[in-house]
Amino acid sequence: MSRDQMEEYINQTIFEITNATYNRVVRALITKHADRFYDFPAAKSNHHDFAGGLAFHTISILKQAHAIVSQYDGINAPLLYAGAILHDLGKTTELSGPIATEYTLAGDLLGHLSIMDAEIVEAADKLGIDQDSQDLIMLRHMVLSHHGLLEYGSPERPKMLEAEILHHLDELDATIVMIQGALKNVQPGEFSDRVFGLDNRRFYKPKKVIEPKQKPDKPTQGELL
Repeated sequence: MSRDQMEEYINQTIFEITNATYNRVVRALITKHADRFYDFPAAKSNHHDFAGGLAFHTISILKQAHAIVSQYDGINAPLLYAGAILHDLGKTTELSGPIATEYTLAGDLLGHLSIMDAEIVEAADKLGIDQDSQDLIMLRHMVLSHHGLLEYGSPERPKMLEAEILHHLDELDATIVMIQGALKNVQPGEFSDRVFGLDNRRFYKPKKVIEPKQKPDKPTQGELL
């Protein structure tokens, strides 16, 4: 996707965030971080570690989120979309940039979850949004819980349906990209190197199966006529 295409998708999704609190906070923070958001990688290594990877990863999750919302009833779509857009936005502060990417001091000492949580609170304060409102607290929970487990950096495990969905979509997209990257230069019938981010597992690239050509069925008497 080009930058223009990514901006168009994000902007269109923001129009679908019909909750005023979520919409205003997301617009404020995307506007603030736009240049870095569309330029930065999603990680130093492992997944989406290329220029523009952060926005592309976010859009991949949003596409899955749209499919989930269309399939299941009772999902708070504005909350899920807002959480998806903001969940990794703190990486624009956590990481140094798309070239020779390193962790910043804030990235090493705070991490992108707590960085973005603080920015949500700051944006809400500037917008005059009540810090104790349920909507704002739920949005903060989406960001703070999206790693899923305490040992993976989340101060809280997901405690809402939308937070659980976001965690799994985030993990699924990252996992697919890591496996695809590991298999990129692997010959069919061989295993990849061990993937550190996936419990040091190796992944197999199947040999291509050539389907035998099917012999045409003999024509029936009626077809011959």
